[in-house]
Amino acid sequence: IYDNTGAFTNQTSLQSITDLFPGFVTRIDWPAKVCNNNPGNRDNKGERSSQYAAAESCRLRFGEHSTWLASHDTDEYLTPVGEYTDLKQLLNKMEQEDIRVLNFKSKRSKPRLRYFDIGNVDHEHNDMFDPSLPSNSTFLEVYNCNTEKPPRKDVMPAEKAIYRTDYIVLFFVHYATATTRSQMGRDETIEKEGSFTNRYKMKKHLRYANEETEATMLHTKAIVEQQTAYWRSTLDNKSMVSKVGVEWPREEGGKRVAVGKNDEGSIMVKIQGEEFKPNCFPVEKIDDYWVPK
Repeated sequence: IYDNTGAFTNQTSLQSITDLFPGFVTRIDWPAKVCNNNPGNRDNKGERSSQYAAAESCRLRFGEHSTWLASHDTDEYLTPVGEYTDLKQLLNKMEQEDIRVLNFKSKRSKPRLRYFDIGNVDHEHNDMFDPSLPSNSTFLEVYNCNTEKPPRKDVMPAEKAIYRTDYIVLFFVHYATATTRSQMGRDETIEKEGSFTNRYKMKKHLRYANEETEATMLHTKAIVEQQTAYWRSTLDNKSMVSKVGVEWPREEGGKRVAVGKNDEGSIMVKIQGEEFKPNCFPVEKIDDYWVPK
């Protein structure tokens, strides 16, 4: 845990939390304040130098003690699917294929409407409601609803990865920017591999996880109360993107089970006595296996 609390105050830190896990968690005091989180349409959108330096420090300090290292945020769940119930099983397969960087597609998921009290909305402020999670639920459960079924195509250029520490020389945010192979010169490459190309193709050692049979990443970035405004109208309008999700019914026998239809023939889902058009798809293994676990 790289703890940058000291950049802002000397009164508190994460030590009281990390001390609860002796022998399992290492806390690194990282009092660095040079870090912004500019949106994509602003200057210096990628300027988060404190975060990047911490990530590289982690690779340099601890990479020697690990075969694989994961690079992702705490709201991003790398979740095995299909026959896999453990990421180690999948990484063993990657080693057999000589895959050294396993990427995961990224797209923000939606919080499922059925977990919130939509009868208690603020009618004076565009039906906004409190999107706090129920006390007995997790982000993995509530936010398990993607806008596409796998394999997803409409994703963000912000993939995350698990990579081999003996292969990656520099990993920058989302990308493996330098590897042991890309650092070799002509003579060394010819000596070790018998040939040399001016442009090294990394693809033979890198691929995306198969979201249907191997693993997926659920990006559960939380919404705030202001983002729930106009949620009813956005759910009803195909040209608008709703921040909240209504899940499609599951398939049975290759067809989705309709729980109701409106006058236009559109499938409708009933939530707390109201009917809504579905707009997202849960990862079924998350609901069936990981949430109960």
